[in-house]
Parts: sequence; C-alpha cells; structure tokens
Amino acid sequence: MGEIREKLAEPLLFQHWDDLTQRAIWIASDGSHVRCVTVTGLSALEMADMWVSFNVRIQRAAFNLSPQLVRDIIEAEIDVSVALVN
Repeated sequence: MGEIREKLAEPLLFQHWDDLTQRAIWIASDGSHVRCVTVTGLSALEMADMWVSFNVRIQRAAFNLSPQLVRDIIEAEIDVSVALVN
C-alpha cells in the first residue's frame, strides 16, 4: 500500500485494459487528488484507438480526469454515444 501511496503523491496517469472484464481503467493524480474512471462496453481495439488522444487531452486538462472528459474523448475519437453511469 505504501508503494501506491508514493506513486499517487506525484503527477501520474495510468491506463489499464482488463481483458477478463473488458474494461478500461484510468487513474490520474495531480499529486494531491486521485481520480479513477472505468469504461465498459467498448472493445480493446476501440480503447486502443483513443488512448493516444486521451494522453494528450488529459495532460492539457492538467490531469483533471473526469467521467465527462473521458466521455468527450470517446465520442470524438471513435464516434460512439456514451452514457455516464455512477
């Protein structure tokens, strides 16, 4: 747990595709706040298509990861409609 805490105490963007559950997971930290967004319903190929754009956009947004930002990126990059679920 200490290793994770140390990594989240600095700016960080982590992306992971979980093949078993078919989910993409993004974790972003600005050094003070950590956010996690999970996306389901897309294929691994669709997620890979948007990851490059995602990195650029999240850096421009100063690591302000949000469900709305992820939705906007997905809709712009792979032209699908996204519903946010809490």
